[in-house]
Amino acid sequence: MDNDRSRLEVVHFVLVPLVAQGHMIPTIDLGRLLAQLGMQVTLITTPLNIIRYQLSVDRIRSSGLPMDFVPLPFPASEVGIPEGFENIDSWPFPFAIVDFFKALSMMAAPLEAYIREERKKKPGIPICLISDFSNPWTSEVSKNLGIPRYVFYSVCCFTLNLVKSFELDGGGDGNTVYVVPDLDERIEVPRPEPEIFLSGSEQEYVRSMIMDSDDTADGIIVNSVYELERMFVNRFSKMIGKKIWTVGPVSLCNEEKLDMAIRGSKSSSENDKIQHFLDSMNPKSVVYFSLGSLMQPSLVLLKEIGKGLEATGHPFIWVIRATGANLEAIEEWLKTNGLEERTRNRSLILRGWAPQLLILEHPSTGAFFTHCGWNSCLEGITTGVPLITWPCFVDQFSNESFIIDVVKIGVSIGVKEVIYSKEPDDVWVKSETIKTAVDRIFDGGDEGDDRRKRTAHLRDTAKIAFDAGGSSYQNLILFSKQVVMDHTVYTNKES
Repeated sequence: MDNDRSRLEVVHFVLVPLVAQGHMIPTIDLGRLLAQLGMQVTLITTPLNIIRYQLSVDRIRSSGLPMDFVPLPFPASEVGIPEGFENIDSWPFPFAIVDFFKALSMMAAPLEAYIREERKKKPGIPICLISDFSNPWTSEVSKNLGIPRYVFYSVCCFTLNLVKSFELDGGGDGNTVYVVPDLDERIEVPRPEPEIFLSGSEQEYVRSMIMDSDDTADGIIVNSVYELERMFVNRFSKMIGKKIWTVGPVSLCNEEKLDMAIRGSKSSSENDKIQHFLDSMNPKSVVYFSLGSLMQPSLVLLKEIGKGLEATGHPFIWVIRATGANLEAIEEWLKTNGLEERTRNRSLILRGWAPQLLILEHPSTGAFFTHCGWNSCLEGITTGVPLITWPCFVDQFSNESFIIDVVKIGVSIGVKEVIYSKEPDDVWVKSETIKTAVDRIFDGGDEGDDRRKRTAHLRDTAKIAFDAGGSSYQNLILFSKQVVMDHTVYTNKES
């Protein structure tokens, strides 16, 4: 990387992630990669999010990388949001999405003021905005300042293809099978429900802003691998008429165990216990169960999950996310039911956040029960762990289609409805379903062997793309050079 870095002109990249775990974490990783190229990087967020990611912030600052974190005030009270809610996963779900996005858009003025001040301090350094796709309000900032703006997607190009196709043709002819159009080969997937693309009446406001923001962007950066979804990268680029820079998997910048352990967490207190548990288990034997940072299943559903995991006979790490009365009820059930005690020699039940990358990288982990957030899918791929899919909402359903129907490295439990459409007492996933899915992963015969081979091949493909000389590595270099050229164009326009 040193030779490539010496040939690059320094750019000041200002990164603006959405304040949600699944967006903040890959944006921090992207910032580290740019800083490793010698770029100056600033990540913009809110005061409470700086605290939340303090371990990563301190680690990056102490490393000497030219990357800083700048908090801007979050105007919660100005739109009627209670103080302290500065990250989406701190909200009860579903939440007032429009109010939250309105509060975010009010950060435009302080962001513009920050960049103007930076430009005065260092007038010779080009400045470029990299905005999360869910922060469309940054388009006005770049327009006012006359600087390039790129949109960063922590979503795969397969899903972006489906979103654009549905936008253009209304979702096809209504058949249960949807044929992805204009590809080199025929790809059939279960027809997605329109609601997974933020097409509900309340969400339409946000979706339309995102579409307009993409139209005015200078290009698109995606946390994915070109070789993983070549057809979909090419088709999406053609559909939108913009260059697509695949630069993932950005999680691979976390090479040391400490970086994996603190990634996305404000505490590392349980990491030793997790490491000890995994070290004590046989290779590829542990089921890791996590439905992400937003989903809080009801007590009734958690009972089924617990029964299912116990019935598999496999060791497991189960991440439970709950707050308030629901957490109290869950703790009481765990105590009175005795699940934790009965499985104490082969289970680890975690409350809240877990160091996912650390768990997936461990050789004892043999299956990943996931909500199909793209970051989680990609982390499963890069660690070579087969997936069991339980999508919960929005793009997770189309991500599942990619995993199950396109690259064929997972087993689906058959969920087709968004999780927050269910009543608290609904039992819509049974323990038997969970056990059956785990059995298919570990005891799938020829089908299981083929799945594991495909998973290992994709793991190797992703790592080659990320390493020096690979497609993602080269894209990051070429992207940095493109920004310098963009800056020249913008400067000429102003003069």
